[in-house]
Amino acid sequence: MNLTLRQMAEIAAIVSAKSTLLIESPTRIADEPLQAYWKYSRGRTVDWIRKLDEGHSRIGTSCESQHVEIWESLRPVLNEIFVTEILTRVWGATLTAHDRHHGTCCAGPIARNTTDGHTQARNRAMRLLVNGPQVPLKALAEVDRTRRKAERWTDLLIGHLALKYDLEQFAFESRRSLEFGQSQMEQFIESNDEPVWEFVLAGVRLGFSELDAAPVSATWNRGIVDSIIGSFPPDSFKASGVFQSVNLSRIARSGLAPERTPPGPVTDASQKSPARSRLLFAKLNQRFDQN
Repeated sequence: MNLTLRQMAEIAAIVSAKSTLLIESPTRIADEPLQAYWKYSRGRTVDWIRKLDEGHSRIGTSCESQHVEIWESLRPVLNEIFVTEILTRVWGATLTAHDRHHGTCCAGPIARNTTDGHTQARNRAMRLLVNGPQVPLKALAEVDRTRRKAERWTDLLIGHLALKYDLEQFAFESRRSLEFGQSQMEQFIESNDEPVWEFVLAGVRLGFSELDAAPVSATWNRGIVDSIIGSFPPDSFKASGVFQSVNLSRIARSGLAPERTPPGPVTDASQKSPARSRLLFAKLNQRFDQN
């Protein structure tokens, strides 16, 4: 089954939420998935650049009446470049954080190489937006809105990594990303509050709900996702195949069993414990509805 751009954005959110499982794992990342990630990322980038260069050439040799048709063929490529960059940067930050956590230099070079390649494709896409076909401004604005939305979500999802491992270079706006890490996101991510991550995932799903069309780079995208999942150590997953809880994984890796809370006196319903602070989805969604 082909992954849509919305699903690619959702996977980026899941990888960010579970990044600690890889970063803190005592198990070395296997070479095979890292090499596969580089291969599929490189192949996708080469395809993107070829399509964009061909489109740019067609624009230069065609009359304006043909520009709308050319734009419609290029728009899916631009959307894919902008949206999948969320996962590229989140994964790049995760791999680099793994190296810094363990004092090694194994995954970081691949993270830099693939991120730089994606940036090259992105720069070409930006040039097409600015100096591309003569089409209605509304058509250009729709793609640019997707770009800006992807940038904001990227900065949110890598905020905790940027803050903890000094990885602002993976953010679009380092100050914004650090603010996400230092404000409400910091306390929830550091405590691995699963319900909050469910809100974040819901926000991503809603934010890119319109991008459910067939992807341009289906084979490359599937290979990239498979290689990312394959990079996580086996103890990151439950027997059912879904990701393990970060807190439970830390307990299991430490060899310590969770302490049981001794039974306390029964209290009536009026004696409620203080409500936990929660990241309000409405506020989170409001921040991403700007512009």
